[in-house]
Amino acid sequence: MSEACRLCGAVPLEGRSCEEIYHQFLALEFVDPGYGRVHFVTVACYMIQHEGYSDEMYLWIESALRNYVERGYTVQMILADAARGPGRSKGVRRPADARPLPKVAWSMTIADVAAHMHDAESYCQLIEQWGQKTLSEMGPLLLNKQ
Repeated sequence: MSEACRLCGAVPLEGRSCEEIYHQFLALEFVDPGYGRVHFVTVACYMIQHEGYSDEMYLWIESALRNYVERGYTVQMILADAARGPGRSKGVRRPADARPLPKVAWSMTIADVAAHMHDAESYCQLIEQWGQKTLSEMGPLLLNKQ
């Protein structure tokens, strides 16, 4: 049996790593609009749970995900905000020399989505659920939040 992901704690599904599942999801989303409508949430959750964002981007993505999940912002609204966000002038990705992030015991990971999806409808519902859970659990990652 493969070891759990050192970043998110997911148990590999059928020997696939989180990164492999993520790339499979991206391929589905780019080929089929039924899957693609949750692309923002897929990328946000994967990057949040896999220490992919700089400290500034964790603050921005938390706000963007909250706006999407709780306030009904459209992807177009998120993209317009992104054009003014920290990714415009600072690095989006977490620098290799950045301070370590606290570990979070995620209650839902990309492997959970992969294990339970059957079609575009179930996939989108699971991704939306993953977004809600990630948002509610990501507080410890907001290192610079006042």
